[in-house]
Amino acid sequence: MNRCRFLESIAAGGVALQAPFSFAQSSERKHRTALIGSGWWGKNILQEAMASGRCRIVALCDADSTTIEVASEHVTDRSGDKPKGYVDYRELLDKERPDIAIIATPDH
Repeated sequence: MNRCRFLESIAAGGVALQAPFSFAQSSERKHRTALIGSGWWGKNILQEAMASGRCRIVALCDADSTTIEVASEHVTDRSGDKPKGYVDYRELLDKERPDIAIIATPDH
């Protein structure tokens, strides 16, 4: 058996073993989602997450509390979720324990 065949067989085996677990998860499950960086770019990414129908927005975080308020209204208007606001992302992660954390902070 050459290396390519070996890798193909390992990949196929991995997919076969994972399949029952993938199908067992309910497609109705909504993931607890938090946004860290609630500015313009973060709200755009969050909009796509809400559009998927698989996310329940539980928390927003930003250094500017006004930005959190605007983003919170955005989420409530579009999905009905009422996320909690945080200024410190560590507190958000500790208290909310989200399944998904979208990080949309500036690079500086």
